[in-house]
Amino acid sequence: MYKNRICIIGDGLVGLSTALSLSELNLTIDLFCPKKNGKISVDGRTTSISPSNFQSLSKLIEKRHLEKFWPIRQVDLFKESENGYFRFMKFEKDNKNIMHIIENNKFKEIFFRQIKKKKNIKIKNGIVTEINKQETSITFKKRKFFYDMVLLCTGKKSELSKKFLGKRTITKDSNEISITTFVNHNKDIKDAKQYFFNEGPLAILPINPNKFSLVWSLNTKIHHLNIKNLINAKLTKIIGKQSKFKLAKIKSYPVSFKFNSNYSANNILILGEASYNVHPIAGQGFNLVLRDIEKLKDEITKFLGLGISIKNSLIIPNFLKNRKPENLIFGLGINFINNFFKYNKITDPAKRLILKSINEFKFFKRINLRISDTGIFK
Repeated sequence: MYKNRICIIGDGLVGLSTALSLSELNLTIDLFCPKKNGKISVDGRTTSISPSNFQSLSKLIEKRHLEKFWPIRQVDLFKESENGYFRFMKFEKDNKNIMHIIENNKFKEIFFRQIKKKKNIKIKNGIVTEINKQETSITFKKRKFFYDMVLLCTGKKSELSKKFLGKRTITKDSNEISITTFVNHNKDIKDAKQYFFNEGPLAILPINPNKFSLVWSLNTKIHHLNIKNLINAKLTKIIGKQSKFKLAKIKSYPVSFKFNSNYSANNILILGEASYNVHPIAGQGFNLVLRDIEKLKDEITKFLGLGISIKNSLIIPNFLKNRKPENLIFGLGINFINNFFKYNKITDPAKRLILKSINEFKFFKRINLRISDTGIFK
Protein backbone atom coordinates (compact mmCIF):
# COMPACT_ATOMS: atom_id res chain seq x y z
CA MET A 1 0.00 0.00 0.00
CA TYR A 2 1.36 3.39 -1.02
CA LYS A 3 2.20 5.74 1.84
CA ASN A 4 2.09 9.45 1.14
CA ARG A 5 5.50 11.02 1.63
CA ILE A 6 5.98 14.19 3.66
CA CYS A 7 9.11 16.32 3.80
CA ILE A 8 9.63 18.50 6.88
CA ILE A 9 12.53 20.93 6.79
CA GLY A 10 13.70 22.37 10.12
CA ASP A 11 14.58 20.97 13.54
CA GLY A 12 13.29 23.79 15.72
CA LEU A 13 10.22 23.46 17.90
CA VAL A 14 7.91 23.92 14.90
CA GLY A 15 9.55 21.26 12.74
CA LEU A 16 9.88 18.76 15.58
CA SER A 17 6.30 19.16 16.80
CA THR A 18 4.99 18.90 13.23
CA ALA A 19 6.93 15.68 12.61
CA LEU A 20 5.83 14.11 15.88
CA SER A 21 2.17 15.04 15.38
CA LEU A 22 1.96 13.81 11.78
CA SER A 23 3.82 10.58 12.67
CA GLU A 24 0.52 9.24 14.05
CA LEU A 25 -0.86 9.13 10.51
CA ASN A 26 -0.18 6.60 7.75
CA LEU A 27 2.64 8.68 6.28
CA THR A 28 6.32 8.35 5.49
CA ILE A 29 8.13 11.38 6.92
CA ASP A 30 11.61 12.70 6.18
CA LEU A 31 12.79 15.26 8.74
CA PHE A 32 15.69 17.36 7.49
CA CYS A 33 17.90 18.74 10.25
CA PRO A 34 20.65 21.22 9.39
CA LYS A 35 22.55 20.30 12.55
CA LYS A 36 23.94 16.99 13.71
CA ASN A 37 21.27 14.51 14.72
CA GLY A 38 20.00 15.31 18.19
CA LYS A 39 22.31 18.27 18.79
CA ILE A 40 20.32 20.99 20.49
CA SER A 41 21.35 24.60 19.91
CA VAL A 42 21.41 26.71 23.07
CA ASP A 43 18.12 28.58 23.46
CA GLY A 44 17.64 30.88 26.44
CA ARG A 45 13.88 31.11 26.03
CA THR A 46 10.85 29.30 27.41
CA THR A 47 7.58 28.30 25.82
CA SER A 48 4.10 28.69 27.27
CA ILE A 49 1.56 25.98 26.42
CA SER A 50 -2.20 26.43 26.84
CA PRO A 51 -4.25 23.65 28.57
CA SER A 52 -5.84 22.39 25.35
CA ASN A 53 -2.51 22.29 23.52
CA PHE A 54 -0.89 20.61 26.51
CA GLN A 55 -3.59 17.94 26.42
CA SER A 56 -2.82 17.31 22.75
CA LEU A 57 0.92 17.14 23.45
CA SER A 58 0.37 14.72 26.33
CA LYS A 59 -0.91 12.19 23.79
CA LEU A 60 2.38 12.41 21.88
CA ILE A 61 4.86 12.62 24.76
CA GLU A 62 5.64 9.96 27.35
CA LYS A 63 4.18 10.66 30.77
CA ARG A 64 7.60 10.89 32.46
CA HIS A 65 8.50 13.84 30.23
CA LEU A 66 5.36 15.78 31.11
CA GLU A 67 6.78 16.46 34.57
CA LYS A 68 9.25 18.90 32.97
CA PHE A 69 6.37 21.26 32.15
CA TRP A 70 5.72 23.60 35.06
CA PRO A 71 1.97 24.11 35.71
CA ILE A 72 0.68 27.67 36.23
CA ARG A 73 -2.63 28.19 38.03
CA GLN A 74 -2.56 31.95 38.38
CA VAL A 75 -1.31 34.91 36.36
CA ASP A 76 -1.14 38.37 37.94
CA LEU A 77 -0.94 41.53 35.84
CA PHE A 78 0.61 44.72 37.25
CA LYS A 79 0.83 48.29 35.95
CA GLU A 80 3.53 50.70 37.01
CA SER A 81 2.32 53.91 38.67
CA GLU A 82 3.83 56.86 40.48
CA ASN A 83 3.70 54.94 43.78
CA GLY A 84 5.21 51.72 42.46
CA TYR A 85 2.84 49.31 40.71
CA PHE A 86 -0.61 47.89 41.32
CA ARG A 87 -2.24 44.59 40.38
CA PHE A 88 -5.12 45.27 38.02
CA MET A 89 -5.92 41.71 36.92
CA LYS A 90 -5.75 38.18 38.30
CA PHE A 91 -6.37 35.25 35.99
CA GLU A 92 -7.30 31.91 37.53
CA LYS A 93 -9.73 29.13 36.71
CA ASP A 94 -11.25 27.02 39.51
CA ASN A 95 -7.81 25.99 40.78
CA LYS A 96 -7.02 24.45 37.37
CA ASN A 97 -3.87 24.95 35.32
CA ILE A 98 -4.13 27.82 32.86
CA MET A 99 -0.75 27.26 31.20
CA HIS A 100 2.40 25.14 31.32
CA ILE A 101 5.95 26.52 31.04
CA ILE A 102 9.01 24.66 29.77
CA GLU A 103 12.55 25.61 28.76
CA ASN A 104 12.99 25.45 24.98
CA ASN A 105 16.11 23.31 25.22
CA LYS A 106 14.30 20.68 27.30
CA PHE A 107 11.31 20.87 24.97
CA LYS A 108 13.50 20.08 21.94
CA GLU A 109 15.21 17.22 23.76
CA ILE A 110 11.83 15.66 24.56
CA PHE A 111 10.72 15.95 20.93
CA PHE A 112 13.93 14.39 19.61
CA ARG A 113 13.68 11.45 21.98
CA GLN A 114 10.10 10.75 20.91
CA ILE A 115 10.86 11.21 17.20
CA LYS A 116 13.77 8.75 17.26
CA LYS A 117 11.33 6.07 18.40
CA LYS A 118 9.04 6.59 15.41
CA LYS A 119 9.57 4.05 12.63
CA ASN A 120 7.91 6.21 10.00
CA ILE A 121 10.20 9.22 10.60
CA LYS A 122 13.64 9.26 9.04
CA ILE A 123 16.03 11.99 10.19
CA LYS A 124 18.34 13.36 7.51
CA ASN A 125 21.20 15.60 8.62
CA GLY A 126 22.32 18.38 6.32
CA ILE A 127 21.16 21.38 4.33
CA VAL A 128 18.35 21.34 1.77
CA THR A 129 19.70 23.55 -1.02
CA GLU A 130 16.70 23.83 -3.33
CA ILE A 131 12.95 23.24 -3.51
CA ASN A 132 11.05 22.75 -6.75
CA LYS A 133 7.41 23.72 -6.27
CA GLN A 134 6.30 22.35 -9.68
CA GLU A 135 7.67 18.89 -8.93
CA THR A 136 7.24 19.04 -5.12
CA SER A 137 10.84 17.98 -4.81
CA ILE A 138 13.88 19.03 -2.80
CA THR A 139 17.60 18.88 -3.51
CA PHE A 140 19.69 17.40 -0.72
CA LYS A 141 23.38 16.52 -1.00
CA LYS A 142 23.14 16.95 -4.80
CA ARG A 143 20.30 14.42 -5.01
CA LYS A 144 16.65 15.09 -5.77
CA PHE A 145 13.87 13.69 -3.58
CA PHE A 146 10.17 13.77 -4.49
CA TYR A 147 7.29 14.18 -2.03
CA ASP A 148 3.54 14.60 -1.82
CA MET A 149 3.90 17.62 0.47
CA VAL A 150 6.78 19.77 1.67
CA LEU A 151 6.53 21.67 4.97
CA LEU A 152 9.03 24.46 5.63
CA CYS A 153 9.59 25.02 9.35
CA THR A 154 12.87 26.90 8.99
CA GLY A 155 12.16 30.27 10.63
CA LYS A 156 11.86 33.80 9.28
CA LYS A 157 15.56 34.13 8.36
CA SER A 158 15.63 31.11 6.05
CA GLU A 159 16.44 31.79 2.41
CA LEU A 160 14.36 28.77 1.39
CA SER A 161 11.26 30.25 3.00
CA LYS A 162 11.87 33.70 1.53
CA LYS A 163 11.73 32.28 -2.00
CA PHE A 164 8.12 31.19 -1.49
CA LEU A 165 6.79 34.18 0.39
CA GLY A 166 4.85 36.85 -1.44
CA LYS A 167 5.91 40.47 -1.14
CA ARG A 168 2.55 41.50 0.31
CA THR A 169 2.78 41.58 4.08
CA ILE A 170 1.18 43.27 7.05
CA THR A 171 4.10 44.58 9.06
CA LYS A 172 4.45 46.60 12.23
CA ASP A 173 7.93 47.42 13.46
CA SER A 174 7.63 47.94 17.20
CA ASN A 175 11.24 49.14 17.56
CA GLU A 176 11.61 46.66 20.40
CA ILE A 177 13.89 43.85 21.42
CA SER A 178 13.08 40.97 23.74
CA ILE A 179 15.54 40.50 26.59
CA THR A 180 15.55 37.00 28.09
CA THR A 181 17.41 35.30 30.92
CA PHE A 182 16.90 32.72 33.64
CA VAL A 183 16.82 33.80 37.28
CA ASN A 184 17.69 31.53 40.21
CA HIS A 185 16.37 32.82 43.54
CA ASN A 186 15.55 31.91 47.14
CA LYS A 187 11.87 32.81 46.90
CA ASP A 188 8.97 30.40 46.41
CA ILE A 189 7.48 31.71 43.14
CA LYS A 190 5.04 29.29 41.51
CA ASP A 191 2.75 31.53 39.44
CA ALA A 192 3.36 33.76 36.43
CA LYS A 193 3.43 37.54 36.61
CA GLN A 194 3.32 40.26 33.97
CA TYR A 195 4.54 43.76 34.81
CA PHE A 196 3.79 46.66 32.50
CA PHE A 197 6.69 48.96 33.32
CA ASN A 198 7.29 52.29 31.64
CA GLU A 199 10.26 50.77 29.83
CA GLY A 200 8.17 47.88 28.50
CA PRO A 201 6.33 44.67 29.55
CA LEU A 202 8.29 42.26 31.75
CA ALA A 203 7.11 38.68 32.30
CA ILE A 204 8.12 36.26 35.05
CA LEU A 205 7.52 32.65 33.98
CA PRO A 206 8.39 30.05 36.64
CA ILE A 207 9.91 26.73 35.60
CA ASN A 208 10.23 25.58 39.22
CA PRO A 209 9.68 27.32 42.60
CA ASN A 210 13.26 28.68 42.66
CA LYS A 211 13.86 29.48 39.01
CA PHE A 212 12.00 31.54 36.46
CA SER A 213 12.42 32.81 32.95
CA LEU A 214 12.43 36.58 32.60
CA VAL A 215 11.21 38.12 29.33
CA TRP A 216 11.39 41.89 28.97
CA SER A 217 10.42 43.77 25.81
CA LEU A 218 12.31 47.05 25.57
CA ASN A 219 12.57 49.89 23.13
CA THR A 220 15.73 49.54 21.05
CA LYS A 221 16.85 52.97 22.31
CA ILE A 222 17.28 51.49 25.80
CA HIS A 223 19.41 48.59 24.56
CA HIS A 224 22.65 50.56 24.87
CA LEU A 225 22.10 50.96 28.61
CA ASN A 226 23.34 48.47 31.20
CA ILE A 227 20.58 45.88 30.90
CA LYS A 228 21.86 43.77 33.78
CA ASN A 229 21.65 46.74 36.17
CA LEU A 230 18.12 47.53 34.93
CA ILE A 231 16.99 43.94 35.52
CA ASN A 232 18.58 43.83 38.97
CA ALA A 233 16.80 47.06 39.92
CA LYS A 234 13.42 45.77 38.76
CA LEU A 235 13.80 42.37 40.44
CA THR A 236 14.86 43.99 43.71
CA LYS A 237 11.67 46.02 43.52
CA ILE A 238 9.54 43.00 42.64
CA ILE A 239 10.78 40.25 44.94
CA GLY A 240 12.28 42.34 47.76
CA LYS A 241 15.59 43.79 48.87
CA GLN A 242 16.29 40.89 51.22
CA SER A 243 15.95 38.26 48.50
CA LYS A 244 18.86 36.60 46.73
CA PHE A 245 18.85 36.01 43.02
CA LYS A 246 21.32 35.32 40.23
CA LEU A 247 20.95 36.01 36.53
CA ALA A 248 22.03 33.60 33.82
CA LYS A 249 23.44 34.86 30.51
CA ILE A 250 21.26 37.63 29.04
CA LYS A 251 20.18 37.24 25.42
CA SER A 252 18.19 39.48 23.10
CA TYR A 253 15.87 38.79 20.17
CA PRO A 254 14.19 41.19 17.71
CA VAL A 255 10.47 41.87 18.19
CA SER A 256 8.04 42.70 15.40
CA PHE A 257 4.63 41.83 14.02
CA LYS A 258 4.63 40.46 10.49
CA PHE A 259 1.95 38.54 8.63
CA ASN A 260 2.56 37.26 5.09
CA SER A 261 -0.42 37.32 2.76
CA ASN A 262 0.69 34.06 1.14
CA TYR A 263 2.80 31.27 2.62
CA SER A 264 2.05 28.35 0.34
CA ALA A 265 2.85 27.27 -3.21
CA ASN A 266 1.25 24.18 -4.75
CA ASN A 267 2.08 21.37 -2.30
CA ILE A 268 4.47 23.46 -0.23
CA LEU A 269 3.40 25.07 3.05
CA ILE A 270 5.38 27.28 5.41
CA LEU A 271 4.72 26.89 9.13
CA GLY A 272 5.96 28.99 12.04
CA GLU A 273 7.70 32.36 12.16
CA ALA A 274 8.40 32.53 8.44
CA SER A 275 4.65 32.76 7.77
CA TYR A 276 3.82 35.11 10.65
CA ASN A 277 5.24 36.25 13.96
CA VAL A 278 3.53 38.01 16.86
CA HIS A 279 4.64 40.04 19.86
CA PRO A 280 5.75 37.82 22.81
CA ILE A 281 3.71 39.85 25.33
CA ALA A 282 0.88 37.28 25.52
CA GLY A 283 2.97 34.13 25.04
CA GLN A 284 0.68 32.98 22.24
CA GLY A 285 3.15 32.51 19.36
CA PHE A 286 3.79 28.79 19.70
CA ASN A 287 0.20 28.10 20.76
CA LEU A 288 -0.94 29.47 17.40
CA VAL A 289 1.55 27.18 15.67
CA LEU A 290 0.29 24.14 17.59
CA ARG A 291 -3.25 24.96 16.47
CA ASP A 292 -1.95 25.23 12.90
CA ILE A 293 -0.36 21.79 13.16
CA GLU A 294 -3.53 20.29 14.64
CA LYS A 295 -5.65 21.71 11.80
CA LEU A 296 -3.20 20.47 9.16
CA LYS A 297 -3.28 17.02 10.76
CA ASP A 298 -7.10 17.05 10.74
CA GLU A 299 -7.20 17.93 7.04
CA ILE A 300 -4.67 15.24 6.11
CA THR A 301 -6.59 12.70 8.19
CA LYS A 302 -9.82 13.59 6.40
CA PHE A 303 -8.34 13.11 2.92
CA LEU A 304 -6.51 9.89 3.83
CA GLY A 305 -9.78 8.55 5.24
CA LEU A 306 -11.41 9.16 1.85
CA GLY A 307 -8.57 7.36 0.10
CA ILE A 308 -7.42 10.57 -1.63
CA SER A 309 -3.74 11.29 -2.14
CA ILE A 310 -2.62 14.41 -0.31
CA LYS A 311 -0.66 15.67 -3.33
CA ASN A 312 -2.52 18.35 -5.33
CA SER A 313 -5.46 18.05 -2.94
CA LEU A 314 -7.44 20.75 -1.13
CA ILE A 315 -5.61 20.13 2.14
CA ILE A 316 -3.48 23.27 2.05
CA PRO A 317 -6.27 25.58 0.70
CA ASN A 318 -8.64 24.30 3.41
CA PHE A 319 -5.95 24.79 6.05
CA LEU A 320 -5.27 28.38 4.96
CA LYS A 321 -8.97 29.24 4.82
CA ASN A 322 -9.38 28.08 8.41
CA ARG A 323 -6.17 29.29 10.06
CA LYS A 324 -5.16 32.54 8.33
CA PRO A 325 -8.06 34.68 9.67
CA GLU A 326 -7.53 33.63 13.29
CA ASN A 327 -3.76 34.06 13.16
CA LEU A 328 -4.14 37.54 11.68
CA ILE A 329 -6.77 38.61 14.23
CA PHE A 330 -4.64 37.23 17.07
CA GLY A 331 -1.56 39.05 15.83
CA LEU A 332 -3.38 42.37 15.46
CA GLY A 333 -5.04 41.96 18.85
CA ILE A 334 -1.75 41.27 20.63
CA ASN A 335 -0.19 44.23 18.85
CA PHE A 336 -3.04 46.45 20.05
CA ILE A 337 -2.59 45.28 23.66
CA ASN A 338 1.13 46.03 23.49
CA ASN A 339 0.48 49.53 22.15
CA PHE A 340 -2.16 50.19 24.81
CA PHE A 341 0.28 49.49 27.63
CA LYS A 342 3.14 51.52 26.21
CA TYR A 343 4.00 54.39 28.50
CA ASN A 344 2.51 57.72 27.54
CA LYS A 345 2.67 60.61 30.00
CA ILE A 346 -0.59 62.10 28.72
CA THR A 347 -2.79 58.98 28.46
CA ASP A 348 -1.45 56.93 31.38
CA PRO A 349 -3.74 58.52 34.02
CA ALA A 350 -6.80 57.54 31.97
CA LYS A 351 -5.44 54.03 31.50
CA ARG A 352 -4.98 53.60 35.24
CA LEU A 353 -8.61 54.57 35.83
CA ILE A 354 -9.73 51.92 33.33
CA LEU A 355 -7.47 49.24 34.78
CA LYS A 356 -8.50 49.82 38.41
CA SER A 357 -11.97 48.38 37.80
CA ILE A 358 -11.32 45.90 34.98
CA ASN A 359 -10.66 42.97 37.33
CA GLU A 360 -14.30 43.09 38.44
CA PHE A 361 -15.52 41.99 34.98
CA LYS A 362 -15.52 38.19 35.42
CA PHE A 363 -17.08 37.59 32.01
CA PHE A 364 -14.22 39.50 30.37
CA LYS A 365 -11.67 37.33 32.18
CA ARG A 366 -13.46 34.10 31.23
CA ILE A 367 -13.49 35.11 27.57
CA ASN A 368 -9.77 35.93 27.68
CA LEU A 369 -8.93 32.58 29.26
CA ARG A 370 -11.01 30.68 26.72
CA ILE A 371 -9.49 32.46 23.73
CA SER A 372 -5.97 32.00 25.11
CA ASP A 373 -6.66 28.32 25.55
CA THR A 374 -8.50 27.19 22.43
CA GLY A 375 -8.42 30.14 20.03
CA ILE A 376 -11.03 32.56 18.70
CA PHE A 377 -13.29 30.39 16.57
CA LYS A 378 -13.37 27.14 18.50
